[in-house]
Amino acid sequence: MAASFLVIPGQVIASSSTETNDENSFLRGHGTYVERVEKEDRLVASVCGTVQRVNKLITVVPFCESVYQGHVGDLVVGRVTSVGINRWTVSLVSQQRDAQLPLSGVHLPGGAQRVRTAQDQRNMRLFLQEGDLISAEVHKVQPSDGTLVLHTRSYRYSKLENGSLIRVPPALIPRRKNHYISMINNSLDVLWGTNGNIWIQRKLKEEGDDTKDLADLQEQLRQEHAKTPVMPDLRQSIARLRNSIECLRLVHAMVTPENAETIYNRSVEQSLRPSEMLVPDNVIRLTESCRNS
Repeated sequence: MAASFLVIPGQVIASSSTETNDENSFLRGHGTYVERVEKEDRLVASVCGTVQRVNKLITVVPFCESVYQGHVGDLVVGRVTSVGINRWTVSLVSQQRDAQLPLSGVHLPGGAQRVRTAQDQRNMRLFLQEGDLISAEVHKVQPSDGTLVLHTRSYRYSKLENGSLIRVPPALIPRRKNHYISMINNSLDVLWGTNGNIWIQRKLKEEGDDTKDLADLQEQLRQEHAKTPVMPDLRQSIARLRNSIECLRLVHAMVTPENAETIYNRSVEQSLRPSEMLVPDNVIRLTESCRNS
């Protein structure tokens, strides 16, 4: 089988006998399903895209730019849609299966490792409720149906407030080692969600009570950030960076911190107000180098 080729939904990618130890056996990856025909298992594409094979694991990477293919370790930004028993449901991309955030996957007061109690279950809406925006990491991809299981146990992940959210197609955000980046002279924190949701906020303070657990300290700083108004100059910076990202989306250029900061600086050099950046002629002029790279 070729290393990479184009397939359409319903196309057979590979097959193996169910009765013999077939050397051509496979492991089902994302974008595929298995159907049994007589004494043969067939691996069939469920999306249009390119086939990638690593040893026996076969996956199909979709062409559709709006489809998010989650991987363990991805940073994502999503919105809580419902509170269930021992878990929250989180929407990552519209018209795709929602992710699950279990109660055991969040930090609770009193220590992240303590046993979750019935009282914790009753108080789940005190921690997160419907409509809350959160950052999280993909902890697991369910092999049965591809559902993503999230966690927020790292001090970097939490409820998001007092900032700006912008959505772009997931295909425009390349994966990189770090998706939590300080930008614009270290004044803004930006979370580049691999699911296409990007969150921009004022940089969190780093000082605090050294006697506290790191996660508890981060939660205290987050609450202070949520209650403290954003000054007008920082609002301008957030709006300018937000529109820099929107310029990249409009011309279908890769949405990276480097490209966004290039457009940000160019708009400042040209004395454009944030509202003027999205005028079509200005969009073309600001993104010229990003489109040609």
